[in-house]
Amino acid sequence: MLAMEPRTVEAVWRAIEGHLPVRPPDTHPLGCHRPRIPDRDCFEGILTRLVTGCS
Repeated sequence: MLAMEPRTVEAVWRAIEGHLPVRPPDTHPLGCHRPRIPDRDCFEGILTRLVTGCS
C-alpha cells in the first residue's frame, strides 16, 4: 500500500473534520449493534483509495 505523508493526511483531516455531523449516541436498548467505525479510519480509507486509484 502506498504510504501517504502523515502531515498531509492530518492537514486534510483537520479541514474535513469540522464539516462532519455530530455522532449520535448508541441508544439501542440491548446494546447489540456493531460498534461504529471511527470517522478518522473511514476518512483514511477513502483518502487512500483516492490517492491510489482503483485497479
